[in-house]
Amino acid sequence: MRIDIKTRRVELSAQEFATFRPGPGAGAGGAPWRAEAGRQWHETLRKDAEAEGLGWQFERAVACEVGALGWTIAITGRSDQWLETADQIHIREIKTISLKLPRKVEFLAGRYPQHFLQLAAYCHAARLTSGMRAVKGEVIFVDPNDGTRQAVALPSSAEGDLLTQAETVAFHAENRRASHARLLNLPDRLPFKEPRPEWLQCCADLDQAGLDSPTRLLVAPTGFGKTSAALRHGLALLRGGRAGRLLYLTGKGTGQLQVLAELRRLAKPGELRALLLRPRAEHEIEGLTDDPEQIRRNWANAKIDPQSLLEDAADLRRIREIGRIAGVPPWDITKAMLAHADVVICDYNYVFSPRNRAALETVPGWDMHDTVLIVDEAHNLPDRAAECLSMRDEAEAAADFAFTLTRFRAPEAWAQTAQMWADFIQRLPKADALSPDDRVEAMAIAERMSVLAAEHPFNTDDLPDAAKQAVWNAAAWSERLEAADLGWLLWSPRPGLLSLDCLSAAKATGERIKAFGHSLLMTATPGPRGALAAECGLDSDLLVNVAALAPWRQGAYTVAIDGRVDTRLKTREGHLPKTAAALLRLSQEGAVAAFFPSYKYAEAVVKEVRDLDPKADVALQPRGLGPDGTARFVEDSLNRYTILCLILGGSLGEGVDMLGGRIRSAVVIGPALPEVNALQEARRKMFVNDGSEDAFSLAYVRPGMRKVNQALGRLVRAPGHSARVLLHCRRFADEAYRSLLSTEYGDPEVLANDDDFVRWSARS
Repeated sequence: MRIDIKTRRVELSAQEFATFRPGPGAGAGGAPWRAEAGRQWHETLRKDAEAEGLGWQFERAVACEVGALGWTIAITGRSDQWLETADQIHIREIKTISLKLPRKVEFLAGRYPQHFLQLAAYCHAARLTSGMRAVKGEVIFVDPNDGTRQAVALPSSAEGDLLTQAETVAFHAENRRASHARLLNLPDRLPFKEPRPEWLQCCADLDQAGLDSPTRLLVAPTGFGKTSAALRHGLALLRGGRAGRLLYLTGKGTGQLQVLAELRRLAKPGELRALLLRPRAEHEIEGLTDDPEQIRRNWANAKIDPQSLLEDAADLRRIREIGRIAGVPPWDITKAMLAHADVVICDYNYVFSPRNRAALETVPGWDMHDTVLIVDEAHNLPDRAAECLSMRDEAEAAADFAFTLTRFRAPEAWAQTAQMWADFIQRLPKADALSPDDRVEAMAIAERMSVLAAEHPFNTDDLPDAAKQAVWNAAAWSERLEAADLGWLLWSPRPGLLSLDCLSAAKATGERIKAFGHSLLMTATPGPRGALAAECGLDSDLLVNVAALAPWRQGAYTVAIDGRVDTRLKTREGHLPKTAAALLRLSQEGAVAAFFPSYKYAEAVVKEVRDLDPKADVALQPRGLGPDGTARFVEDSLNRYTILCLILGGSLGEGVDMLGGRIRSAVVIGPALPEVNALQEARRKMFVNDGSEDAFSLAYVRPGMRKVNQALGRLVRAPGHSARVLLHCRRFADEAYRSLLSTEYGDPEVLANDDDFVRWSARS
């Protein structure tokens, strides 16, 4: 749907027009297996019509305009079957449904009003050009289970229903126009009482970049205020009428709350409607009805108003409570609120995952061209986008799916094929790449799964959510396996696990980013010039860079490379005593944060520290804490321990912000290269095939050094902060590693022996 506020014109497809509805069920998307079943029956009925020899046309392009509430609703589409004679135009729409036929006409008209609205639009277009000819329309309902067909004529109320629907669309467009008008009056607030000059300059540079290119990159250090600068820039675009919605992506749950808090410093709920979109699973409440008609009745009885909820800044807790009391799934409430939200804050997968992005794209009136996209921690986007495209299935889950199909009395072909897939995965050995025979077998079974819906129709609506997800995956496996060649790895990381991993999602990522009216990527660690743009599928020449200045960070770091030790896996054990001694030495002058590439390595060093000094104040970050738990651990430990042993990357590298100004020293024990496994080796080989001269660096060194830069960047977050940093491995002195260090760390000296280390630690 495209809404042109200036001309008061809405352009949309006939299907969008027919299915458009605010309230419960808004933005419901179609499933791939249903689309395939529909395609098969369209083809069958096409052959039947051709056999009549009357001259039926198929997929006939249709367009018309309908006026409503001062708006022009422009509808385009393709009619399934179209027949013109001297005195009549006959139009048929073919719809497969998961109900036994025949049914009462009144029942079908009430249950599937969207099918009749779509046909009504085509008949309206036909009447505009028919002259004196009559126009006849009918919906051909098909029960795909047994092929029963039932033709239902377009009711006499069709023209009135069409105008009513046009008014519904126009009313939504008018709401969007009112939202645009309201946004024009957004206050231009500053988030800080006394913003630093460099922050104000960054905001000015962002506004200029917005005039130069629709896609830009903001590079600013941690603690600079990137989030507030980006939000202020986005709100300026809304205020200037250059966009109607802002979409902010960040992968951290706690980070999303922080973004919302920053936003509220710039605009209050009554001024700006913001929604934090959490995963659907967090919305679920056991025992609520899933009957669409009952949900609509419950919604009406409860008088749920999505706009009021947004203006009141309703959060997920309140939405769940309203849904529980009203008997309405909270996800339906959230989806209805999305249609009216000015700002949406959510995870990357709502844009880059083929499965999850429908949550936004099916929202009534959603328009990417009218949306500002802000991507936080953009250095994570290439990996996250690849994860969104990747697929995996385990033998246990596949067997559960096969059992569920049997329990719900699915056609025998479904249960047999699902069991065949489960048996195939069960017998897979661990393998860095599937054998040619296994690959062929996987493709054959996946192809059988992809046509089940068309050849053996089955109503999947009653299946549990996990089984519905498995049905969706079954339809996707065949397509992905067929396309998987260069850029993909089909392997078995462990016995009984099938994994199809995307090695590079650059092309798909770039296409998604460029589909938005404005895009702003943000990072503190962009890597070598042009690298991030290439990894995101963007032309670096067209990506306008805004580099924020932070003069207070220059000279704040005192960095040295400890050339006395080698932390590679095969040699690190022999250097454990020296690592432990270095930590104890530095801890004599204040708290030390030690960053390790793995728990196993950290545990070995902690043991060595305690062997050297049983009274040492040392703490190791527990496993599986996540961002919230890690933050609590760091906060508690800073008050109790002198040596904090932390794991590099993940929740620490991205989410722990309280180290700045509170530790005396930081030690990075090795460059934290990714584990050497089949996936990383496949990426390295891909770079080799692409002609890269530094394939090892692209696959291993660059990701590892990015983690280092992320962690160190959080040690200096404000003027007055300082930190001394020991890069504890001789590899850091190699140019391949050294060149990837952020320039603000200067030109670190290399400590060649114990005397150099003692001198440096005493001096700094």
